Amino acid sequence: MSGPAIVKVSFIDVETDRPLGEATLPLEALPASFEVATTLELRGQPYEVVSASPTTAREFQATGSLRLELRAVKVATVAPSDILYSLPTLADELPVMEKGSTKRERRVLELHEDDWRQVEFVALALQASVEVELKAISRIHTEHRTGPGFDALHIRENVPAPLEGIRLTLAEVRDAWGEAGWWREGLSFRRSTELVAGGFALQVSSALALYGTEREGYVTTLGLQCTGGSADLEGPARVLAALAERHQLCLVDWCQVERILPSHASFHDWLAGRG
Repeated sequence: MSGPAIVKVSFIDVETDRPLGEATLPLEALPASFEVATTLELRGQPYEVVSASPTTAREFQATGSLRLELRAVKVATVAPSDILYSLPTLADELPVMEKGSTKRERRVLELHEDDWRQVEFVALALQASVEVELKAISRIHTEHRTGPGFDALHIRENVPAPLEGIRLTLAEVRDAWGEAGWWREGLSFRRSTELVAGGFALQVSSALALYGTEREGYVTTLGLQCTGGSADLEGPARVLAALAERHQLCLVDWCQVERILPSHASFHDWLAGRG
């Protein structure tokens, strides 16, 4: 990048087109891009960014100025007892993002942050830890179900490295699928402009994607994103079961409290049930 290291920012109320104020800010205090939903606070009032001109740090560093059109966010007070979670469990940590990377103009797989590692492969050697987590999630289902959601949430901490001890290479994953799917240009989250460090994603069908992270060519996490039923169950079930059998893995559907053992029949039945 070239240009000034500080940016003059104008804040405009989008409802009235009146200025809310101006500030001169260092470039590093501003996000790399306003292409994703962004909120900020002025004098104690939260605002959402409706539009930004220009939209990226490269552009507003070059011009030295930035215009932000804002809409005030109405904050409602909600009693803690009224809060419901849509999911019974979440992974305790999100993956590291690659600093300076961008998903802009890339065909990446975008996940919602809550979907990270919700369906994933886990080494069979870690089944004792898996069982601890599944029992805790089962209790959320039986004791904390309230209407359409849950009044409590279990954060999974006992399986931080699901493929610990497994020597599965990314090359082997590529070879297993061959021409059956197409590889995306990285992995990201909807509310992030950056890519997951070491992230990869393979679109198996319109309804099924394989994603994960790798380090030095070895897969460290391997998850599935399912968005509906697929006409072809035999192909994906066969490939997934073969990988699981070869490396002694099971597939865990954490939210549904399901453990799918490494066999073609088990994977076929699970995929059919997701339709």
